[in-house]
Formats: sequence, structure tokens, C-alpha cells
Amino acid sequence: MRMQRIILFVFVSAVLMLTASFKKQAIDERCSNSGYFMAIVGGGMFELRDAEKYRAEMRTKTASMNNRTSEMNRSATSITFYGNSFKDAEGNSFDETLSFEYALNNGSTGVVNDLKVDLNYEKYKYYQIPEKTKFTVTKLDWSDDHKTCLVSADFDCKMRRWGFPVDEQPVVRLKGRMVAINVTVPPWIASKLNVEA
Repeated sequence: MRMQRIILFVFVSAVLMLTASFKKQAIDERCSNSGYFMAIVGGGMFELRDAEKYRAEMRTKTASMNNRTSEMNRSATSITFYGNSFKDAEGNSFDETLSFEYALNNGSTGVVNDLKVDLNYEKYKYYQIPEKTKFTVTKLDWSDDHKTCLVSADFDCKMRRWGFPVDEQPVVRLKGRMVAINVTVPPWIASKLNVEA
């Protein structure tokens, strides 16, 4: 009887691990490790995890990212960098992430206007202070078929921790650079872009 329970436990554990590995592969296929990324948050480094460091793609957006423009149905670049994952003393999981989402401006470089920056860092969530946030696309290298684009950019942002009262929450400076980040471009967006590869 005891041996049957052990065999059942091992079998169920193996099935769960196998199922989890298939789910992980489906998600990780969209992630990348190429390019260069460096960010400093309030004097500390935002450290990327060892593998599947970021996910980057262009999307069609139907609303403003930062509520500063009324333009609808435009292309936007969405990049999420994945940092460390850990558990606190109570066993709660926390994943560090840094996300940028900005309007593509028809494939041009320069300071972006419609931008949203979110940061999860050292157990806290932060959002950008728009008037103290700057994101500059410095270079775009398009593939011949426009299915991918290598994005380089510099950013300097003031980020406020989520909480209440808002004015009393700490503010940190987020500053850094990304070089040759590989962004996937869906065909329906690539066909609308007026860019030279």
C-alpha cells in the first residue's frame, strides 16, 4: 500500500513537471537574449535574469499609453525586460520587470511623445512621472523583410512608487541604455510602415 502511494506521488509529480515545462517553452519562445541593456534604479543596478532576458514586439494600440494624445489605432513598440525573481520572508513571490511602451512615430528616431514606463523593483511597483521622463530612440535597424527591427535607445525617468498618499511616496531615478534590442514586427504593422530597411 505504501509503495503504491509513493509510485502514485512520483507519477503525478512527473506529469506536473512535464506539463509545466511545455507551458514554459511556449512562453519563452517569444523572449530574447540578444543586444545590450543597462539600467540604474536609484543608484542600484537592474540586473537581468540569465536567460530569456526580454520580450519585444510592435503592437497596434487603440488608446494613448500615457493619456497625453488622442490619436487612435497607431503602432507602438512594447519591450519588457525581466530581472530577478525571489520570495520574501512570508513566501510571497516577486518578479522584477521593467517595461517600456511607446508610439512608433512611423519608424523615426528621436524623443518619443506617447510613452508608458512601469517598473517592479525590490518588492515595489513604480510608475513614471511624465514631465520628468525622457525616452530617446537613437537608432533603428530594419531587416530587409521588415519582420524585425533592432532598437537602440537612451532613457532617463523619474519613477514614483505606487501608494497613498501619492505625494508622500518615494521617487527614484531610472537611467540607462538599450542597444540592438530585437523587436518582432507583425506583418500587418510592417506593411503600413514607411521606412527604409
